[in-house]
Amino acid sequence: MSSCGDVPVKSIVAARADRLPEDFLDGTLRHFEIMGYDIAVANVGGTFYGLDAACTYQWANLADGSVDKDRMVLICPSCKGGWDLKTGQPVDPPAKFPLTVYEVLASGDDLILTFTY
Repeated sequence: MSSCGDVPVKSIVAARADRLPEDFLDGTLRHFEIMGYDIAVANVGGTFYGLDAACTYQWANLADGSVDKDRMVLICPSCKGGWDLKTGQPVDPPAKFPLTVYEVLASGDDLILTFTY
């Protein structure tokens, strides 16, 4: 574990590339549970984005939602609210509260997710 100032930072291997579902294609989402956190990871053009997986309006699993690749927005499957994939900020109502964003990198055979807590 390292730190960023006084804030602890931990990088975790979320998945090995050879263990990712073959259908984790461009524009799709997957759910990962890491250290008790539910994370929705989106694949957009081979770049990965990680956000909290719980809708802040209806608590639906956002990994069951969809990605609007043109707007770079994660869409809730239940309330249809939307959050910016890069910032976690709400962009479509009824979403009001931001989601925590996690850095996700593909490195060699690993998909690495970085937590700041």
